[in-house]
Amino acid sequence: MIATHLDAKALGYCNAGLRRWFPRDGVTFEDFRQQGVSTDWLRATGDAMAIRLAKYVEQHAHSVTNEGAKE
Repeated sequence: MIATHLDAKALGYCNAGLRRWFPRDGVTFEDFRQQGVSTDWLRATGDAMAIRLAKYVEQHAHSVTNEGAKE
């Protein structure tokens, strides 16, 4: 599952805080802004805010899937 810069902004994260996660494993902040990163990658950072973003993206995707199933 992919987390995007927009997802991070939805949680109120600022760019200065987000930049702390980069570069890591060949991924730059610009890569994240343009393409996003996997929720697994976020968890691997060990950063509590990154893990919170991963959970947010996964829960949001799950709730959207469940909404579609209700129709």
